[in-house]
Amino acid sequence: MALRFAVEFLKSIAIIIALTLGMGFAVEIVVFALSDRDVSGAFGSGLAGIAGGILGLVIAVVIVLRRIADIED
Repeated sequence: MALRFAVEFLKSIAIIIALTLGMGFAVEIVVFALSDRDVSGAFGSGLAGIAGGILGLVIAVVIVLRRIADIED
C-alpha cells in the first residue's frame, strides 16, 4: 500500500511538472515564432510562456485531483 502511494505520488508530481513546463515552453515558442522577433515580441513571448505555464499547472492539478479521486474509490 505504501509503495503504491509512493508511485502514484511521484506520478502526480511528474504530471504537474511536465504539463507546467511543457505548456509554458510550447506557448512561448509559438508566440515568439509568430512575432516579429523584436524586443516586444520576446517580451510578449515571455508573458505568453508564463500564461501557458499557469494554464498547464491548472490542467495538471485537475488531472492529479481526478487521479486521487479514482484511487480512493
